[in-house]
Amino acid sequence: ETTIGELLRQAGYATAHYGKWHIRGGGPGQHGYDEHDGDTGNEEAFRFKDPNPVDIFGMASKAAAFMEKSQKAGKPFYIQLSWNALHAPGNALKTTLTKYQKLGEGKNMERAAITEDLDTGVGRVLKSIDQLGLAGETYVIYMSDNGAGGGRGALAGGKGDLYEGGIRVPLIIRGPGVKANSWCHVRTVGYDMLPTFCEWAKVSASSLPKVIEGGSIAAVLGNAGAGSIKRPREELVFHFPHYQGDAPHSAIFMGNLKLIRFYEDNKTVLFDLSRDIGEKNDLSKQMPAEAVRLGKKLQDYLVAVHAQMPTPNPQYDPKRAVTQPKKGKKNG
Repeated sequence: ETTIGELLRQAGYATAHYGKWHIRGGGPGQHGYDEHDGDTGNEEAFRFKDPNPVDIFGMASKAAAFMEKSQKAGKPFYIQLSWNALHAPGNALKTTLTKYQKLGEGKNMERAAITEDLDTGVGRVLKSIDQLGLAGETYVIYMSDNGAGGGRGALAGGKGDLYEGGIRVPLIIRGPGVKANSWCHVRTVGYDMLPTFCEWAKVSASSLPKVIEGGSIAAVLGNAGAGSIKRPREELVFHFPHYQGDAPHSAIFMGNLKLIRFYEDNKTVLFDLSRDIGEKNDLSKQMPAEAVRLGKKLQDYLVAVHAQMPTPNPQYDPKRAVTQPKKGKKNG
């Protein structure tokens, strides 16, 4: 496989990765990154001695130093900051936590404190970009890899499942040509980032891996969030063939419709997200032809990409099945 780090380093970029590295493979140094913290896995900051490779402020400081060094060397740079902070609310600064404890309200003071600390860390990175005079030529992308651990607000589901609460996450972008306070309602997925970054870096399309499924969102960003994204396939597929709290299942998006297939009981559910973002109204019986069409499209895709399919687990507890979407909570 080819990484963003490898493609951008080949294009003359200085590359760095700090924080969580949860894909093993020998660590970032073997996958295109000049500077990194090593094969940290999915560890929280308190498991390390100072300087912590995955703590909020240490990562922000490293990013600032790398930007300054790259600027002095006359090289463009790519930095990936994989913060693990919110996994460990107990890592919040005591001063921040004390502020929330004094409020005397709420159930998740540690989480509120660590969230503010993360916001401060991101702010330090943005301040460094501004102080170096690089804001006019630097894109900043803020995103999450999955939804929260449990239902939140109007969205069903959470981390580890394919309801909207598990996969609909923030994506905030600042940079040249991106209109401030603009919104994008075009469906975007994480693997759109590779072709987007490569377009910004002027990496030729012929240099990209032949099997990538994403499309560049650069044109959409330059058009105040309007337009469309060109991808090799019209459908978007999420495939979760594992038992990780929830049962294996897959989801396919086409237009406003979304179908989820569960492998434990071979059940499918169909939603119209334009009218039902909370995925409360299963339309599979009302729209059987669409359910069959999307189901076939999903199966054809999984076969075409040689997707790993789930192996039944006789010890799986159906009471934890994702087929009963978690409801949102006001205090989460």
